[in-house]
Amino acid sequence: MDKDTLRKLARADQRTAAAHDATHETLVDAIWEAADEKMRQVDIIAAVGLTRERVRVICSGKYRREALERRAKGEQR
Repeated sequence: MDKDTLRKLARADQRTAAAHDATHETLVDAIWEAADEKMRQVDIIAAVGLTRERVRVICSGKYRREALERRAKGEQR
């Protein structure tokens, strides 16, 4: 394994991680919107394929506040 290959793989990994973070934020925003529109959590769960517990956490006020604070500071999750 040479340095150039390692460097290219590291950059590709960073790009993938950044894209994942952006996609995750978009999904979380959509879950919040669905919950705000009174969609039942069971329907959100069926649509997104996350566990009931994970959707419950994402929909909690505490998670939302903390996520929005991290975003405002430019931090990743």
